[in-house]
Amino acid sequence: MVPASDTGAVEMMMWQLLGPRGVTVCHWESFGSGWFTDAEKQLKLPKLRNLKAPFGELPDLKSIDWNDDVVFTWNGTTSGVKVPNGDWIPDNRGGLSICDATSAAFAMDIPWSKIDVLTYSWQKCLGGEGAHGMLVISPRTVQRLESYKPAWPLPKIFRLTKGGKLDKAIFEGDVINTPSMACFEDYLDALKWAKGCGGLDGLIQRSMRNFNVVKSFVEKNPWIQFLAKDPATVSNTSVCLVINDLSKDQVKTMLSLLERNKVAYDIGAYRDAPAGLRIWCGPTVETADVNALMQWVDYAHTKIKNGDVKKMRITTTDGLADGAVKALSSAGHEVVKKKLSKEELAAGALAEWDAIIIRSATKLTAAIIKATAEKAGSKLRLIARAGVGVDNVDLKAASAAGVMVVNSPLSATNSVVELALGHLLAQARQITRADRTLRDGKWLKNELVGHELAGKNLGFIGFGRIGQALGRVALALGMNIHVYDPFLPDSVLANFNATRHATVQDVFRACTHITIHAFLSPQTRHMVNTEMIGLMPGVAPDGTKCGNHIVNCGRGGIIDEEAAAAALKSGKLNSLALDVFEVEPCGKSPLFESDRFQASPHIGASTIEAQNRVGAEIAGAVIAALDGSPPAGNLVNKDVQPKFGPPRAAKM
Repeated sequence: MVPASDTGAVEMMMWQLLGPRGVTVCHWESFGSGWFTDAEKQLKLPKLRNLKAPFGELPDLKSIDWNDDVVFTWNGTTSGVKVPNGDWIPDNRGGLSICDATSAAFAMDIPWSKIDVLTYSWQKCLGGEGAHGMLVISPRTVQRLESYKPAWPLPKIFRLTKGGKLDKAIFEGDVINTPSMACFEDYLDALKWAKGCGGLDGLIQRSMRNFNVVKSFVEKNPWIQFLAKDPATVSNTSVCLVINDLSKDQVKTMLSLLERNKVAYDIGAYRDAPAGLRIWCGPTVETADVNALMQWVDYAHTKIKNGDVKKMRITTTDGLADGAVKALSSAGHEVVKKKLSKEELAAGALAEWDAIIIRSATKLTAAIIKATAEKAGSKLRLIARAGVGVDNVDLKAASAAGVMVVNSPLSATNSVVELALGHLLAQARQITRADRTLRDGKWLKNELVGHELAGKNLGFIGFGRIGQALGRVALALGMNIHVYDPFLPDSVLANFNATRHATVQDVFRACTHITIHAFLSPQTRHMVNTEMIGLMPGVAPDGTKCGNHIVNCGRGGIIDEEAAAAALKSGKLNSLALDVFEVEPCGKSPLFESDRFQASPHIGASTIEAQNRVGAEIAGAVIAALDGSPPAGNLVNKDVQPKFGPPRAAKM
């Protein structure tokens, strides 16, 4: 057992064995091509022959000079082409036969006397973890290991000899590096399972039963065929198929349809292989499942061929992660990044699009949505907000127009929490003020006395996903949690030892620190005003005169900014931190006059990680919604009666 799965095992043997003879690398798929690149670029072998064939074919194995060491793959995982037998490997060969058999071992007959090195891993035919590779070596290989020292250095994890002799302990239970004990247990389970299947013969039979389902399907349907051109070379484990009557883009749409119906994932052709399907038929899957899958493949092909899966046109106006654009395109939709002015939107420019994806910058008012809906031939059926807040979309107007609105509420939680925490800490230690004054040449060490957050009351206005996540951090810092959220079940608060308040006023009376995580609505607009700020105590429960501090990383408009500026000036509010503003972009503001005001330009979700997650979540929601089944957790206007009926057919 060696590190780094089957790939590591092959490279280990290439690095230790190759060099004293010429080398032929036979390859007809992606991994074999990688072995040739290793031999050419890394080992820089002088006597190297490249015996290759395109996807779907085998090279001329009979042309091999067996004075060479020969590296090959028994079963092409990415091409679906296997060697039919070992007749082409002579018994009296001079060189070593080095075989990568990771998707063949335990599912095909291997002529062991013909193989000098065989490698495999556990994740293919035994269904285990892929962390370790396995080596099976012949006496001829042992002789080479003990008599040949490579010209290049060998890392410790590659070494199989000790004192010039084979380190037999590695083949008797010892390991080269510290292994995963969980993997060992997993391998034991895999072997028990294999024994229960009838051992090697039973595993081969399971794989052949699965393969025969696909073979029968191919024989009945002229539009699909094996990638392997010679029937004798068709793999019975990694079965690769091409679809004759669909374009590359149509195949992608077909695969996306199967994924959206939660039928099959990642069954498309490997990266550089011809477009098509790659279906695992090894012993680890059930024949009934393969049979069901082929029915779904037939269904999806028929849908695409008949044009029942409609290509939608989607525009994104505020930017979208590349991964999201790729996912939407892979689902068969057209995605166009386009800037639309207020005048264009008001004139109904969205009518030509099936969907629009926006962030906070684009405002879709009732007038814009109405103008779009009333335009002749309007196609708009979906508004997608890449983010949480949807106060920039008139939901009533969208529902009235039959337009679904979806958002991505899960993706930015961690990023917003970290920003809010950053503002809380910066307030407590006056970090922003310290930075500004130091840049001005002032050394205010004695004046810039802060306070600890531990022991202070932190009030939450809104305690949903983001509020609760920040609450867990605040608890770890030793803060006391106070909550106003009329929609929250009491059971949630028990996990935080939190105090629930019946009114917003009660939270402000109790807390020196307030953080806002509510949506903007007529009820919450200017909720934080002169009266509310005036209720804050300025003194912590432990008697510390820490002052009053507010953070808003929720929605702009909840705080009356003029009232907050006046409170900062009077000293009733000791600091204010905003990531969101009533008008964005924010121009001049009386808040900027205070050195106790700190701000960020609506960057709560502006992290690499959050943007990638937002893109993935909103792309999934858009694909599902356009297919007629918007995820319940993403659909915002649940009262909508979609203008266009769902294009999908009933599930089987």
